[in-house]
Amino acid sequence: MKVLFDMVDTPHVHFFKQLIWLLQDHGHEVLVTAREKDVTINLLKTYKINYICISKKGTGLIGLAWELFTRNLKLINIVRKFKPDVMLAKNGGASIGPVGFLMRVPRLVLEDTEHAKLQRMIGLPFMTKIMTGTGYLHDHGKRQRRFKGVWPQSYLAPRFFTPDPDKLRQYDIDPDQPYIILRTVAWEAAHDVGHKGVDLQTLTEVVNGLSKFGRVIICSEKPLPAELAQFQNPVPVEDVHHLLAFATLYIGEGASMAAEAAVLGTPAIYCNPLPLGYVKAMADDYQLITIADDFQHALIIADQQLTDPDFHSQYQQRSQAFIDQSDDLTDFMLETIKQVVKPDVTDK
Repeated sequence: MKVLFDMVDTPHVHFFKQLIWLLQDHGHEVLVTAREKDVTINLLKTYKINYICISKKGTGLIGLAWELFTRNLKLINIVRKFKPDVMLAKNGGASIGPVGFLMRVPRLVLEDTEHAKLQRMIGLPFMTKIMTGTGYLHDHGKRQRRFKGVWPQSYLAPRFFTPDPDKLRQYDIDPDQPYIILRTVAWEAAHDVGHKGVDLQTLTEVVNGLSKFGRVIICSEKPLPAELAQFQNPVPVEDVHHLLAFATLYIGEGASMAAEAAVLGTPAIYCNPLPLGYVKAMADDYQLITIADDFQHALIIADQQLTDPDFHSQYQQRSQAFIDQSDDLTDFMLETIKQVVKPDVTDK
């Protein structure tokens, strides 16, 4: 069987890597079409995953539209040569949807970003199956396959990931001492238009307010200003989940990292106005994420949580209960592939 994965963002590499390795272990051929954004390419190289870079992230709506147009043209040529039996993507599938439909290749997408309206409008109408997890807000009828859990469990489930304190010590981070992770995003995605992140003054105030509880480490998609450079995360992206696992608290604009922290047993505070069903479910139904209006509100919540002696142990109990109730996402995706690919192909 030949499987093509289309990856347009760094978290997609983490999400699909275990499935890729499992397919390769069973003798299937895998190809990734990638996008030059953040550290996506570097991560693919680190994991030794076979890829072809077919676009670089555009700037603004016009730049993003041109990128998508040229990307899809390149993808058509790759599909002609590689002849995949199935194509997979995450969030919208704006490339594999129309291209796979045109080339008559089954298309699967894991969808969890309800506010990404443009990508969804382009990709979802053409999907063969749409995989959705806990809290997802929309109904796609017979094409929808639901699983219990959230997408970071595809690579952070205990059978795949074991936190290693030595991964941190080599970067001068003591896992036995309290530290807090702040996450800021670039706000340059198509669904981010009209929104902006935390300003320097507020971020500085939050760093100063949190410093009394331990070391503050900032994971930023953009270079930090000189005033905050000392707080820059020294841990490379391939080891960032070890950093999350031993953290005292996560506060950030990134929903992906908030969910990752939660399934690793690290309390998470989410500071982002964009609605996401899985974040809301993890907040309302499982008390694993606290949603804050902004970073200043997050600082107030953090002060309450970090001064409560019972909060951390109770949180970890809730996190474990959530994991125990969840499906194995890698097995779920494999089963979905079998539903759309001919049996004689999956057995090869």
